[in-house]
Amino acid sequence: MHTQGTALPGGQGATGHGLAGESGRIAYTVAEVAALLGKHINTVYDWVKAGALPAERIGGTIYIPKWALGRLLAPDAGAPLTVATAPAGGEAA
Repeated sequence: MHTQGTALPGGQGATGHGLAGESGRIAYTVAEVAALLGKHINTVYDWVKAGALPAERIGGTIYIPKWALGRLLAPDAGAPLTVATAPAGGEAA
């Protein structure tokens, strides 16, 4: 029987999220970053809009570079990433 190959390069099209095993990956979508961090998607969009999280728009999709996500997970490894949050109740500080 003829073995049919896939049109996707190796490693693409795999399911599952996380940083482990995705060494060839260079960017994540806003939804993927939100899921990885356990944050609401609108929170990540707010970080991008405020400039606190570097991102690039390609077509209709916003991508966060892997290095920027790494800074979020280990802020001591490089330049500190500060994300401003509103005080509880929405009062101005």
